[in-house]
Amino acid sequence: MTMARASRGLTVCALIVLALTLASAPGSAHKPITSPFTYNDDVFPILKERCARCHVPEGVAPMSLMTYDDTVPWGESIRVELLAGHMPPWGVDASPTRFRNAQTLTAREMNVLLTWATGGTPFGTAEKTPPPVTSERRWPLGTPDLELPLPAAFTLAGDKQEDTAEFIVPTGFTERRWLRAVDLLPETPAIVRSATVQIKTAGTTSSTPAIGAEPTLALWLPGDDPIATSGATAFEVPAGAELAVRVRYKKTWQYERKEMRDRSVVGLYFAKDASQPVRSMTLTHAGPALQTNGSRRQLSDAIPDTVRALSIYSSNQPSNVGIVVTAVSPTGDRRELIAFHPQRDWTRRYWFQEPIALERGTRIESTISFDDETPLRPAGPGTEPQSQDLSAVRLTLNVISAAR
Repeated sequence: MTMARASRGLTVCALIVLALTLASAPGSAHKPITSPFTYNDDVFPILKERCARCHVPEGVAPMSLMTYDDTVPWGESIRVELLAGHMPPWGVDASPTRFRNAQTLTAREMNVLLTWATGGTPFGTAEKTPPPVTSERRWPLGTPDLELPLPAAFTLAGDKQEDTAEFIVPTGFTERRWLRAVDLLPETPAIVRSATVQIKTAGTTSSTPAIGAEPTLALWLPGDDPIATSGATAFEVPAGAELAVRVRYKKTWQYERKEMRDRSVVGLYFAKDASQPVRSMTLTHAGPALQTNGSRRQLSDAIPDTVRALSIYSSNQPSNVGIVVTAVSPTGDRRELIAFHPQRDWTRRYWFQEPIALERGTRIESTISFDDETPLRPAGPGTEPQSQDLSAVRLTLNVISAAR
């Protein structure tokens, strides 16, 4: 009896030691599954719809999220980025103003992703494993009326992580043309981070009217579909104009030390009617409400004519700036147009869901301030140093004349 009890005791001890050894082995701990949502059934459809333009093999994002094995190591990062509001990269605070190109998740989508990321990241049934998703080169608005390849290919050298290139592209227009949209199709999506397409015209004077022609045709970002103007609203391009195209290239860690080549194509979509040309109003550094200190700058401009606002964008800002833009009517009524945190290398034009009527004499007040929670990022190789001068920040409001 004594030997039998000793034998059973040794067996129990051995099992306990084995269990403790297995529990302490790296990677052996099992995460408890508390999420009712699985990758195959619930998470993948959201990622494919919302993230596949960037987070895809050979995409511009640093990782693909199109398979379970690719996604599950990033579960904690997904949770952090979603809660911080960094993904999707929209940057607009909660506001009564709605936007045509909003990049936001629904409450249900947020709940699914957060619950899955914190609840054990379950896989789901193998029978529902989604088919492979690959990067695709396509024009979201369909084939353009005119395709203009960049005049030369650009090579991002192996020893460079990022760089910016500027190209001059002749339009060949012999008469004035009107555009409802402008897009860019990268040859190598993995390195094309952003692009700006502007009108470069000969004989431009230094005297710019308060509301003048809009030279910026497109602020292109990967994952954003171009916004086409509607009705008789269009961008004017003079005869003989050239396009100035500025492309920002950046590698992810997968392509470090590798030479990369790109020759993107600009796509132009013509408008049939153009009785409402898109104009711009750039907020100046003067006005009765102008205030400046080390961390805040306020600008105020009065609308010289009754207009309807279509969109707004900023440029030349550091990476840690918050901007609030408010319209104040002649009677004192206030309406917040936008409150946002733009990214320096992710410049976006924010298109209002509906044109906003602004009567003559309305003041556009803008408060630009540093966000202490987001420190300035050092300039990377091939990039310009970031300015900490808030006076360099430029805000442009796109408008059309009010309908008579």
